[in-house]
Amino acid sequence: MNKKCKKCGSKNIVMVEYGLLDIPDAYKYYYDGISEIDCNDCGARFGKWTNRELKEGELEPKYGKI
Repeated sequence: MNKKCKKCGSKNIVMVEYGLLDIPDAYKYYYDGISEIDCNDCGARFGKWTNRELKEGELEPKYGKI
């Protein structure tokens, strides 16, 4: 698991798990642990499974695919 932001190199990151109440149904059926890595310094968000930067409002699909 990355311990730094892939965009700016900051260690000020958080690992985000999606809650069951605040995500669309397509993402709820299988718990997949941490879904994204967010940087508190530059605001970048990266999907845990796809390893790519997520756009504003975009969610990481369960296990990287739906």
